[in-house]
Amino acid sequence: MEKITKKMVEKMNQQLLEVEEKRKMKNKLQAQTINNEYKNDMLLTDSMLRKQQYNIKVLEKNINNLTMKTILYTQRLTADFCVKYIMNENYASCVEDTFICIGDVLHAQKHLTRASIYEAYNKLDGKYDGETYLEK
Repeated sequence: MEKITKKMVEKMNQQLLEVEEKRKMKNKLQAQTINNEYKNDMLLTDSMLRKQQYNIKVLEKNINNLTMKTILYTQRLTADFCVKYIMNENYASCVEDTFICIGDVLHAQKHLTRASIYEAYNKLDGKYDGETYLEK
């Protein structure tokens, strides 16, 4: 029978640690996947937007449950999203939402430019009258 040395014990302990680390990593990845799937299917409220950032896809799925003003001032948005939803009165859920203009968008979304907003309008095949998006 082979004598168990200190070196062998250390090697076995190291292998056990590696197996445990792999297990933890696998569990963490599974939890992240479940969390991401949950996030994509969850019903958002305005108060949830004030606590956490959500991706555009999740915001689009919840667009009818949220106020445009809250989305505008709490989330990082794209120019396309702002033109399609934020500045579109069809998605306004309260009177305040109907007053949102390009100036409000540029004030709240510092990373956007007036040019990027115009470009988003043009992409949607719309016409910009200086304040609102007009259907062609």
